[in-house]
Amino acid sequence: MHPPIDNEPFVGRESEMAELEAALNDALSGRGSLAVIAGEPGIGKTGISEALERVATERGARVLWGRSYEESGAPPYWPWVQAIRAYVRDVDREVLLDEMGPGADDIANIVPELRGILGDLPKTSPLGDPNAARFRLFDSVASFLRNSSGHQPLVVILEDLHAADGDSLLLLEFIARDLSDANLLIVGTYRDVELSRRHPLSRTLAELRRSSRFRRLLLRRLDQAAVTEFVASAIGETPPAGIAEAIYAETEGNPLFLTEILRLMRQEGRLSPEALRDFSISDLPLPE
Repeated sequence: MHPPIDNEPFVGRESEMAELEAALNDALSGRGSLAVIAGEPGIGKTGISEALERVATERGARVLWGRSYEESGAPPYWPWVQAIRAYVRDVDREVLLDEMGPGADDIANIVPELRGILGDLPKTSPLGDPNAARFRLFDSVASFLRNSSGHQPLVVILEDLHAADGDSLLLLEFIARDLSDANLLIVGTYRDVELSRRHPLSRTLAELRRSSRFRRLLLRRLDQAAVTEFVASAIGETPPAGIAEAIYAETEGNPLFLTEILRLMRQEGRLSPEALRDFSISDLPLPE
């Protein structure tokens, strides 16, 4: 039986994983950290984030995911809302009340199901100034994450920041300013091909770079040696001459395209030893 074909982030991603594990080590030691992973579509941003999740879980951290919605209609703070929802589902009510403290009512304004979980909450006084109200919400969310990470280290993965709303990016900037003594790692992913100088995320990245706790990882396409290793892992042996080179030429080292070609070859029976012996470049299928 062939091994599964997956977007394996460890092929050609050793240095990037080392950077993420260093950031995780900092967070586990009470030195909060922030990392962003950039790259083109299909380059493996989600795959390496999932690899980080496995390592973090094994080391006792809790991992929360949020993803920006790339179409219109999502409410403000959507990636943060998803991460908080994932957390509150499995935590005792009394623990949540303790971790959220007086900010629970503010957080419930963006995560309404909290009111059903926590019951009647003491109302915070309304603020006439929208900027003051937003600051109080930011402080409430940041305090909650710091408090909860004190009970169990947290890794918050926010995908597709290029599509995040402006409020979500401002909240990220706010939290990033005070990570120094928290057991918290925040990881963001984004498509760098989507960014221009005027993109809101460009301004946020400029702010984040001011922090000594900030890391930026740029995922590039796999080179031919990494593609050969990838193909070998998919077929369970060193590929016959010419196969990996042909796949590399067709995919240009994009991991998603590489994965899909290998999956299609398997579906069509072209990864059997017999088919590989008779392989020619014209046999290489192109996924839709």
